Parts: sequence; structure tokens; C-alpha cells
Amino acid sequence: MEAREDHFSLARSVILCLVRAMNIRIVMAILLATCPFVTALADTKVVLPHSQRFADTGRDFLLETTIPGDFKTLEGIVWGLLTLSSQCADKQFSYFFPDALSSSSQGEGAQPLYMYFRGLRRDGRKVILRFTDDANRYLNNTAAIQELVKGPLEATIRLHTNKSTTIYYEIDGQIVEEWDA
Repeated sequence: MEAREDHFSLARSVILCLVRAMNIRIVMAILLATCPFVTALADTKVVLPHSQRFADTGRDFLLETTIPGDFKTLEGIVWGLLTLSSQCADKQFSYFFPDALSSSSQGEGAQPLYMYFRGLRRDGRKVILRFTDDANRYLNNTAAIQELVKGPLEATIRLHTNKSTTIYYEIDGQIVEEWDA
């Protein structure tokens, strides 16, 4: 009887080992199959200007790309766009750092645009981007620089909201209706 119990115990152990090994294989297969999707979910879609296309034609230069991070709110997405745009995979994209102002007289002493960003407000289909006065170095510059800065902001917001969203810029508490350039 004792030999039979040992045999049963040995058979049970072998079966458990096989089941555990099978479960491990199944779990590993599932993990390996889903890893690319987990990585893809960790990025946020944004729109950035493609520097070569802008230089060549000045048209169709705003392209969709991703930045690292999975931002859930519109304010987080805009903040990510302003701070992480230099980390997108394709280095042909321009981003919101003083380099964007290098051809402008306002470039000297400029901080990255995110330093002047004070958040956003939503009111129905209106999105109001709030900045300090120093953001005018970017926002109220030449027409080309305004396109390079405002275009990605507005396109990224529309990518994550309704396409008919109206975007306003607030500088030190005042909505700006008209820009110089």
C-alpha cells in the first residue's frame, strides 16, 4: 500500500510539474505576444513640424508622431508635447526649445516654451492655452515661427478632442485676438 502511495505521490508531482511548466509556457507566450502593445500604449500621439518638409515646401509639414508617456488629460498631453517633443523617435521633427527661435531676434535669452506655460482651461469646445508674457517670443513672432509653434499645439489638441475645437491663447490673463505677424 505504501509503495502505491509513493507511486501516486510521484505521479502527482510529475503531473503538477508538467502543468506548472505548461502554465509558465502559456504565460510567457501571452507576455511575449502583448509586450509590443504595452510599449505602444506607453506613448502619446502628438503632432510636430517636420523640419525638412517645412524647409522644402512650407506645406504639409505637420506630421503625427509619438512622445514617451501615456498622458490621460488634455493638459498633460500639451505639457508632454512642450516638454518631451525632443524625445520623439524621429529626430527630423522640430520642437519647442529656444533653437526654434535661433533665426529670430527674440531668441536671445529665451527659455523653452514650457517655462512660460501656465496650463489650459476648457469651456465646451473652447480650449484656452494660458501663458506668461514671455511666451510672446514664440507665439507672437514671425509668421513662420508662429506656424511652427502654434500649428503643432493646435493640431495635437484637435487630435485628442473634437476637430471643431476652437483654440485661444491667453497671455497674462488676457485672451489674444490678433497677432502681429
